[in-house]
Amino acid sequence: MSLKRNALWNLAGTAIPMAAGLALIPFTLHRLGSEAFGVLTLVWGLIGYFSVFDLGVGRALTVQLSQQGASGRVADAGPLLRSGMLLTLGAGVLGMALIWLLAPGLANQWLKISPALQDDARLAFLIAAVGVLPTTLASGLRGALEGLDRFAASNLSRILLGVWMFALPAWSVSFHGPSLETIALYLVLGRCLVVLGMALQLRGHLFAGCAGFAKRHFLALWNYGLWITVTGIVGPLMVYGDRFFVSAAVGADQLPLYAIPQDILLRLLLIPMALTGALLPRLAGMGVADTAQAYRQTYRRVGLAMLVICVLSAALAYPALLLWISQDFARSALPVVLVLCVGVWVNSMASVPYTLLHAKGNPRLTALFHLAELVLYVLAIWLLSARFGLVGAALAWLARVLLDWVLLHLAVRRLYGI
Repeated sequence: MSLKRNALWNLAGTAIPMAAGLALIPFTLHRLGSEAFGVLTLVWGLIGYFSVFDLGVGRALTVQLSQQGASGRVADAGPLLRSGMLLTLGAGVLGMALIWLLAPGLANQWLKISPALQDDARLAFLIAAVGVLPTTLASGLRGALEGLDRFAASNLSRILLGVWMFALPAWSVSFHGPSLETIALYLVLGRCLVVLGMALQLRGHLFAGCAGFAKRHFLALWNYGLWITVTGIVGPLMVYGDRFFVSAAVGADQLPLYAIPQDILLRLLLIPMALTGALLPRLAGMGVADTAQAYRQTYRRVGLAMLVICVLSAALAYPALLLWISQDFARSALPVVLVLCVGVWVNSMASVPYTLLHAKGNPRLTALFHLAELVLYVLAIWLLSARFGLVGAALAWLARVLLDWVLLHLAVRRLYGI
């Protein structure tokens, strides 16, 4: 199992779809128009965000299959995988039903879509609801592939899903015109094909031997995955939910000075995420001594690499924003950028103990930390942004990720003596 190779595959699985988006979004936006493209982003969001309906089974499968492989219990892989896929199937059906019920209200009332576009939007949302099912199944299958150390296959599937998310709408508007329901149909069919491909790659475990399940596998996956789901819900609220408080405190006209730098700088976290994602199955199967060595080595690597990247980002922020947007924007956003750069470095360091706790079966602890942090963060961002504006909001985010890092670090030190 090569950590470097797996980390590079993780980076490719994220970077290639981003490149496809940069290349194809302008074309699709021009063909659809601003409002229809806005609805398309909501379709993407519905299909993407509701991957939380996999109930954390994907990560649970990664950890438990890695532990089975390390202990030589290969025969249990089939029942464990089948149990996981049955859980994701049931969860996907629930997610699909929820979005199906919400679709008419989203299209006709809550999102202020123009009457001429409402019927097309409603059908697109209904089709997107069906897309939640292959999304949850894909999450579970991808977790299984990574737990079996098949990162290449996992990330090829991720690349396909990511590229098709941007390529299929461009294809659809080229050949069928600006029809949102047709685009949504292509997106769902594309996901179904990727799920079929991943299932075929795992057919030896899914279909071989006794086609049975085990209650202990259901319970283990449920107990682990439930806490991952809590983090999956709370985490995005602490990353993007702050914008609502910032807008309320300083006005929506000032929000881009905070949101644009935040969006760009958070992309830097893809680097430690790629490394820790590759490390997760290794840590799950390691003994105490090897775990401590790998943990310390990864801490040093992430800390040094991200320190260099964050310092460079802070140094280049002003000229980059000056060329990309304007001098006034660059000048006004610079204090926010500098605070966020520190926060990104801190958050990257927190990803290492976070990964170790998940690898050793402690997602409950990280979820409880996030729930407590959410309450404190809401209070901090409300008070600091009201008093200090955009810089106050950035300082609140920095304080939150710093608290997260300290809690995670202390938990690892206490539980594992590292």
